[in-house]
Amino acid sequence: MKPGDLVRLIPEADDEPDRYDGLVGLILWEEDGSHLLVDPDQDVRFFRLMVDGSSCWKMPEDRLEVIDEAR
Repeated sequence: MKPGDLVRLIPEADDEPDRYDGLVGLILWEEDGSHLLVDPDQDVRFFRLMVDGSSCWKMPEDRLEVIDEAR
């Protein structure tokens, strides 16, 4: 995954039904998300996304699926 990729947001099992259904976002940049982790030793990449015109989305890589790669 890299900036410019278009991604689909993948819901977790305990998310509200249809919360992320059909949401896609554009990866703006990779961002530090260590403060969001329960275990700071985990190796998890976080990305800042533009979703529905808002750039306040920060998601871990395992919750994203690339649907169109940037060139």
